[in-house]
Amino acid sequence: MMRLALLVLALPAGVQAQDIDSVYTSYDWAEDCRTLDQDVPPDAAGMGFRMVCPGPDGMYVMLTDGDARISMDYGSTPDFGPWESFASFSSVHDTVEWRRHETDGTPRIVATIHRWFVGPDPDPREILIVSTAAGGAAEESCMVGVVDASRTAGANTVARKVADARAPGFRCGQDRVRAYGDVGLDTPLPRRAAPSPPEPQ
Repeated sequence: MMRLALLVLALPAGVQAQDIDSVYTSYDWAEDCRTLDQDVPPDAAGMGFRMVCPGPDGMYVMLTDGDARISMDYGSTPDFGPWESFASFSSVHDTVEWRRHETDGTPRIVATIHRWFVGPDPDPREILIVSTAAGGAAEESCMVGVVDASRTAGANTVARKVADARAPGFRCGQDRVRAYGDVGLDTPLPRRAAPSPPEPQ
């Protein structure tokens, strides 16, 4: 079953502890999520199946799988955005960190941090993906930054700083996804493409 946990983090001087916190959800993807469709040809929609999972504070997690590659969306409505993933094979961890900023006394989820496994087995690279969390149907969830957790010391701290500084106000489809932490020429970066509509059944 989905598990929910709350963690209030130590913050830099000048930021009140109650202003920013993290909520964690963990999933059994098969049990906690609803599969929308299966066996969709990858060349028809860039996906093999899609799942919608419950999140905290009325949010949703949307997972799309196509040809052993994953695309993720997070938001207040169960809407899938453009395909966004890596050229290499990928999968995701079962835990999502949701970053909440307090606005007018009300905590609001602004970003997620999710651990991905990018590259072929048996030694995929672990990448923390910072994404925006769409607050409504007019907003979009998209990747903001990547942190190579396999080579970056304190990768989770780096990812939280990126989420808090860049996710609010990030313009999906306009602003560029950047790599943070220990970055090399081999640091994988995602690509974004709007999938074609599926063919009529």
